Amino acid sequence: MENQTPSWLQELLDQSEAVEEKRALDMNKILADRALAAISALEAKVNEVNAIAEQEVTLISSWQESEIVKLQKKIDWLAWNLEGFMKSTGEKTLTLPHGQLKLRMGRDKVEVVDFDKFLPVGKRLGLLRHIPEKDEPDLVAIAAFVKLNGKPPVGIALTPAQSKFSYKTQGATNGTNSNTEQWEPSEVGASSKPAGQVKAA
Repeated sequence: MENQTPSWLQELLDQSEAVEEKRALDMNKILADRALAAISALEAKVNEVNAIAEQEVTLISSWQESEIVKLQKKIDWLAWNLEGFMKSTGEKTLTLPHGQLKLRMGRDKVEVVDFDKFLPVGKRLGLLRHIPEKDEPDLVAIAAFVKLNGKPPVGIALTPAQSKFSYKTQGATNGTNSNTEQWEPSEVGASSKPAGQVKAA
């Protein structure tokens, strides 16, 4: 047999539905205790509502994440193809009806891989900056030296500049709002396959 709400408790709960009326109850100890029981029952319902809402939020968040991963994979695949196309054109900027493609060369990256070997060379070539109590590599000066001489001094590793691809799309609502994005492939969208072998999800 199911537990049924006592009639006195149900009566108080029903009266609480008309809370807007702000009708005062003729309180005594018995009614006060029953009011506490009614509050307890209402708090249990609050907890139930919160639990249901939390389950729904978790479900929606999971769906949202799943859908975004799928969409981002398609975006990355299209952007990867656009980057390949842009490199094939030899153009730096291409403006199209639905947006703009850009290809810019980044900067060479220099890195000290063997400080002990570099130190005497760096001192002789003026590629150090002095901080009180110690010398440390001046990466700006080293990069300028590499650009001038075509190769890095001993103890320095050079990572050649990479081209940076970006695109700008027209806003979804109208042609006046635009959304600029720097494309960096996400894990799911990164691929080493030639454009002809990659398929959208």
